[in-house]
Amino acid sequence: MGSNPEKQELSQEQEEQAAFWLEKYQEEEIAPEDRRECGPEVMELEELFTSFETTHNLGELHLITDLTPEEASKNLLREAAKADLIPIVELLNRLKEETNISGEDHNALKAKYRRFSQAVGIIHDNKVDHAR
Repeated sequence: MGSNPEKQELSQEQEEQAAFWLEKYQEEEIAPEDRRECGPEVMELEELFTSFETTHNLGELHLITDLTPEEASKNLLREAAKADLIPIVELLNRLKEETNISGEDHNALKAKYRRFSQAVGIIHDNKVDHAR
């Protein structure tokens, strides 16, 4: 029978290294009472949404359907939109992790983000998947 990599035992040294790195990079969760007011960051996110939608034509992005990973970096329309998603998703994550935003409000903002993300799409088998 072949070995199962999921069942491998770690050496003492590997366990110590793993513990060190997990402790070093462990994300500390902010207690609910210590979280920032979400209002200013929600407004900032809404401004990023508006800017994205006025800068990028979602219809044109959805028309990009055949694209290899090599061609992707040359598609300036898609690459610019993809780059503009980065600050949006970063702020969306900070809102959830560091502010007092409700789950319902965060999900509503996440749905707006998803609309833009789907317009950009994900390349899979030389096709742009706009459904994920």
